This record gives sequence, C-alpha cells and structure tokens, in this order.
Amino acid sequence: MKNPLQQAVSPLHALLRAVRRPSARKRLAALQRDVGRLLRIDPVFVARDAHAFHAGASRVQPAPWLAGYEQKLEAQGGRIHLQRFCLCCNETTPMLVDMESSWQGRDGARVLNWRERLICDQCGMNNRQRLVAKLVQQAAAEHERARIYLTEQVTPIFQWVRRLPATDVHGSEYLGDQHRGGDVMDGVRHEDAMNLSYPDASFDLIVSNDVLEHIPDPAKALRECSRVLRPGGVVLATFPFQTGSEATVVRATLGAGGLKHLLPAQFHGNPVSAEGSLVFQDFGWDLLATMRQAGFSDAACEVYMNDAFGHLGVPLLVFRLRK
Repeated sequence: MKNPLQQAVSPLHALLRAVRRPSARKRLAALQRDVGRLLRIDPVFVARDAHAFHAGASRVQPAPWLAGYEQKLEAQGGRIHLQRFCLCCNETTPMLVDMESSWQGRDGARVLNWRERLICDQCGMNNRQRLVAKLVQQAAAEHERARIYLTEQVTPIFQWVRRLPATDVHGSEYLGDQHRGGDVMDGVRHEDAMNLSYPDASFDLIVSNDVLEHIPDPAKALRECSRVLRPGGVVLATFPFQTGSEATVVRATLGAGGLKHLLPAQFHGNPVSAEGSLVFQDFGWDLLATMRQAGFSDAACEVYMNDAFGHLGVPLLVFRLRK
C-alpha cells in the first residue's frame, strides 16, 4: 500500500511522463501560442501631428534606473543581458544590451542605442522588431486569412511572421536596379519599393521596417503601398524620425544626373549588402501629410514603451497608415 507521500507524488510523475510524450509537447506548444495571441500591446498614446506628440511625450519618460546605464554597461564588460518577457517567444528570455550601433553624444560620451539592441537570445529580434512583430500578429488576427507583405525577406522578423497561422506572407529585398520586380535570386525576391510588381489590391497588411529613409522618392513608394493595399488595408512602418523637426531634411537625391549628396553620406545596416544602405532623408512631421497625399485616409504615429516586454530605453515609434 502506498504511503501518503507516494500517493501525492505519483500523479505528478504521471503528468511529467505525459508531458514528455511528443503529442503532449505539441499540444502544450499550441496552447502557448494561443496564450501568446491573447496578450495584446497597445500604444501609450497616438499622435497625428507634432503638437499631439509633444503633449503626450511626458507620459513615456525612460525609467530612472536607466540614467547613466552606459557606465554600468562599460563596468560589466560592454555586454549585459536583461531578463524580460518576449512577446514573440511567449516567455521570459535574456535580451542582449551592448554598445553596438551607439553614437557619440554632444558631450563626447557614447550613447546606447536602445532601439536597435535588446536582442532576444531566442528569436533574434531587437527592440523595435519585437514590437512590430507583435503588432503584425494583432493586425493579422483581424482577418480570416491575412495576406501580408514585408519589405524584407532575410531577417528574423520575416521568418517569425511567415509562421503565423492563417496568413499568406510575402517578402522581398532590393537587390539592385539590374533586376526586374519579381525576379528571384537564390530564393530571395527582388522588389523596388517605388515600382512594385504586385497587382493592385494584393495585400491586407504591409510592413516596412527601417526602409523608407533609404528610398530616393518616399512619396512614390507610399503611393505604391497604397496601390497594392486592399481597401481598409494597413501599413505598419518604422524609420528614424526627428520628433523635433517639422520639415524633412533631404540628405541625398537620385535623378537623371545620378546620385547627388547634399549632406555627408550616412549609411545604415543592410542584410543583403556589406556596404550598407544610404540614407536619403531625415524625416520630420511633414511626412504625415505626404502619407495622406499618397492615398491613405489616416496616418498616425503610435508611441510605445513597456519595461516588462523589453520595449524600453526610448519611446518606440510605429507609423500606422490606413487606406
């Protein structure tokens, strides 16, 4: 006859044995995904102009413990992992913070780039990418079968989005003007954002992560996005944005006379080119008018910050355009 301790432990052992079975592990994984879809993230506030943004900015101040974090990071050898809940992995994971992509401040000290770091050890996405991925999941859930286009294809966020259930996901990279839209090279599709090869009304959702600033004519690219969106469709876009500037600053132009630099050349990382991508514009608030003129009924800047989910350091801006 079993003693009381054995009677209590035996059901636990049985449960553990059941969880080890492949079928049970699959059911648990599916349950975890379902729970993850129920978690929702919303902006701290939404701004449709500079005045609204600055009025709400006081509500997204960085946590006091982040003050002087660069010195703490240096004391820890330049690399720290913060434990935060990753909305893409549906669990608490280590997120890497280091000085890569940092810049020199006015006082000469290095400034940590929170937007591009906080890279989850499991899914490989950084701060802004994890946020956008979750917003894509939320937007896709509004459709029976969402047709989604990402202006990237060889990145962790594309791989994550393409695994979302009940979706039809497409992606591309810019591979050079020697290619035609729709050409596929080594499994990667080429598209020029200013001249997409997709038919009208092809997608419910378009995702543009830090691409628009690298396009010579962003207004033309926005018109193309509007063209290939279905009525009611949405664009989610991120890009470096000058919240203190009303007007966009053009850094370079590309016309019949070739490339012309108006300011010192600036490059950002490019997953398909070691040379990086040239920055053509530093966007200001006049971009929202450009977005509306391109065919969108609404264009708004959503502001996010959430320490628990690893969206911290600086407010994260996501522009949501609705056709």
